[in-house]
Amino acid sequence: MVERSDRVIDLEAALAATVTFTEDPDDSYWMVGQTPDQTLHVRMGNFPEEDMWSLWLGDDRWMDFTTPPSGWTLKLTPGWPATARPRLPKGEFHN
Repeated sequence: MVERSDRVIDLEAALAATVTFTEDPDDSYWMVGQTPDQTLHVRMGNFPEEDMWSLWLGDDRWMDFTTPPSGWTLKLTPGWPATARPRLPKGEFHN
C-alpha cells in the first residue's frame, strides 16, 4: 500500500538494484518492489497522456520513465484484485 509518506532513501542504489515489481494488492495501478534496504512504489501512468511509469520518490517528487532501469522487471500478471483501492490522479493518495 503506497502512502504519501513513503520515500526513496537512496535513488542511486534503487536504480542499480535488481528488483521485480508486482501489482500492489491494495492500490490499483501501483506496483511494489523490494531492494535489500527499501520498498519502491511505481505508478502505472495513464499513457499516452502521462509517462508510462512513475517512481514515487517522496516529498511530492516523481521520477517518470518509459523504459525501466536494466535491473528492474515490472510484472503485470493477472492484474489488480477487485478489492484494490481505485486509481487516483497522479499526486493524490488514499492516505
